[in-house]
Amino acid sequence: MANVRFQRPLRLPPVLAFDALLEVLLAIARGDSGWQGFALHVRLGDLHVPDVGEVRIPITLTVGARQAETQAIELSFRATAHAQAFPTYLGSIGVDGLGPTGSILWLEGNYDVPLRLFGKLVDATIASGIASRTLENLVDDLAAACTARVEKREASFARYTYHNVHA
Repeated sequence: MANVRFQRPLRLPPVLAFDALLEVLLAIARGDSGWQGFALHVRLGDLHVPDVGEVRIPITLTVGARQAETQAIELSFRATAHAQAFPTYLGSIGVDGLGPTGSILWLEGNYDVPLRLFGKLVDATIASGIASRTLENLVDDLAAACTARVEKREASFARYTYHNVHA
């Protein structure tokens, strides 16, 4: 197992960021419209081949218990198809506050590569850091999704308020 920790700053209040994160994770887990077939991805260039696209691996994501005191959520996932051929992840994801208007989205846990010793050798050599890079891409995707969700709510509220004040 390899331990990872990634974090991304968000220009969002911590409470709103955490609520958005939980909504996004639950939507992915349920396969809600717009999140069906959610996939981890890595650029072909990261696989040391010509960088002309990306590899996408659809996942089954499980949202575990919410740890309210740490603003964290237990999280695990594995590939939807041929799970035995791809790494699995078990850990937590959460939000730390940086004052009233900023926060940090973080992911911390362990990924386990398949095929025991051979899988570890491949992860350390030929596919050096691919599983880790894929998790980093996931954090980027979730940060963007949380930001979009909060901004959409704020825009809807602003339109509602403007319309009702000027009606």
